[in-house]
Amino acid sequence: MRALAEFIMRGRVRAVLTTMVGIPLISPAALALVSLRRGSNDGLMIFMWALLPVVIVGGSGMESLMTTGISVTQLAGVLAGALVLRSTRSWVATLVATLAVMAAGIMLTSHFNGGLKADMLEGMEALGIAPQDQLEQMMSSEAIVSGALTFWASLFAVTALVIARWWQALLYNPGGFGQEFHQLRMPLPVAAVGMLLWVYCLVNPDYAFWGVVAAFPLAVAGIALIHWLVASRNWGRGPLVALYVMLFIATLPLVGFLCGLALIDSWIDIRGRLAKN
Repeated sequence: MRALAEFIMRGRVRAVLTTMVGIPLISPAALALVSLRRGSNDGLMIFMWALLPVVIVGGSGMESLMTTGISVTQLAGVLAGALVLRSTRSWVATLVATLAVMAAGIMLTSHFNGGLKADMLEGMEALGIAPQDQLEQMMSSEAIVSGALTFWASLFAVTALVIARWWQALLYNPGGFGQEFHQLRMPLPVAAVGMLLWVYCLVNPDYAFWGVVAAFPLAVAGIALIHWLVASRNWGRGPLVALYVMLFIATLPLVGFLCGLALIDSWIDIRGRLAKN
């Protein structure tokens, strides 16, 4: 991965080519890396080149407006997140800004597409994910579809940002990413609002995915706290492997635990209290 990051940073042409080929996660991470290191001018230039194949494919009718809109939204969210992280060095601000851009982009896509439900059901049916009647039950409203797309697109964008920040640390500040990520802690007002929105959305099934979007920064903060605890206690990689395995096996209960942990940390500063002991 270091070799790939070095390749991207050796020149604009290489960075442009890496973003234009559209490799999942790698191409948006390349956009983020350039934006983090070189700022908005180079970032916007790479962004415009990355949009070119997306617009051409979408304009030719080979992809639906929904797919094109999601692709544009993901690139815009990655660019915005990278520029916010570069200017503020705050993962809290970065997560909030990225999620805001992703939500706005998905809602605009829904508006210009006349809704997303029909295209979403058609795409899922074509992939054979489930029978049509089950799909219609799963995606029973526009709010569910837009919330689900916002969550998955946000997860994609934040993962690309994490990869880019890790690359940047590998090249220019070894060990810096781990130290930065370990200190991610939500301000109490942000954590409280996120938790309240999540609870509200949980009791309104049509907005369940929007609740996950609201809780997403809290879950990331909870993961960061566990990473810090494992590193500070020299527990090795075992607990982290178990954490990510459990995220796949029991996603909802573990996300609830992570959000609660992050909220408590915002209130009492767990790192500070443990450091005193």
